Amino acid sequence: MASDNRAVTSSRTKTLLTCFVAAVIAIWLFPVLWMVLTSFKPSDEIARRVPIFVFKPTLDHYRVLLDTYHFSRFFVTSLIVSSMTTIIALVVACPAAYALGCIDFPRSKHIAMWILSQRMLPPVAVIIPFFILFRRLDLIDTPTGLVVVNMVQALPFAVWLLRGFFIEVPPEIREAALLDHLGHGQILSRIVVPLAAPGIAVTAIFTFIFSWNEFLFALFLTTERATTVPVGVSQLILAYQVLWGEVSAAGSLALIPLVLVVLYMQKHIVRGMTLGAVK
Repeated sequence: MASDNRAVTSSRTKTLLTCFVAAVIAIWLFPVLWMVLTSFKPSDEIARRVPIFVFKPTLDHYRVLLDTYHFSRFFVTSLIVSSMTTIIALVVACPAAYALGCIDFPRSKHIAMWILSQRMLPPVAVIIPFFILFRRLDLIDTPTGLVVVNMVQALPFAVWLLRGFFIEVPPEIREAALLDHLGHGQILSRIVVPLAAPGIAVTAIFTFIFSWNEFLFALFLTTERATTVPVGVSQLILAYQVLWGEVSAAGSLALIPLVLVVLYMQKHIVRGMTLGAVK
């Protein structure tokens, strides 16, 4: 009898927990759903005081966005800048994270903390020096300039995050590789990187998202040729009105690369690939 009561209580707990999780997910997804719906609504339906969910969809907002505001150019620029930032950040951060996490040398923890502190630097504090420097180097309004400036924020975060993942690789494996006369570069490329692949995937996703959503640097350091998606969306907010249909369409399009990146790399985001590695 007692076991039956415990089973009923456990079932009720699971049901309540499932309902709670579903409610949280619904609350989180509702703004996204509303944005997508708004992007297909006719302009007169968007301004109605009573929201409607049943309407005749239209692609007018997407046509205006692509034909009048040339949003596809912003999209391509953001894709190039975010991809290059992610690739370069990972290539540079992997050796740095390995050295700080897996090689014992004086003040390695202090250096790691100093690197993390660079991520805490407010972007607005360095925007003017970057503008002056980039103007002298002719990097204003160029994708190369945006990649360089995005690295200022992406690299410290990537180094710190990868350091944590590399430390979780069992030290016995690295020690055995050193006994086999492998250098640190070979240990990193042949052993640590494959075992820490989930951590590298997580780092790549976060770096890509941060770079894709970066606004302040792109606003001050670009004018036309290297305008990114966030800055392009801000151009839809006019002096006396907000083009809500076009803004929603731009937000819906901006979500596509982020969703694709997460879906493509989710199979790698499985912690515990190193379980049983010592055996």
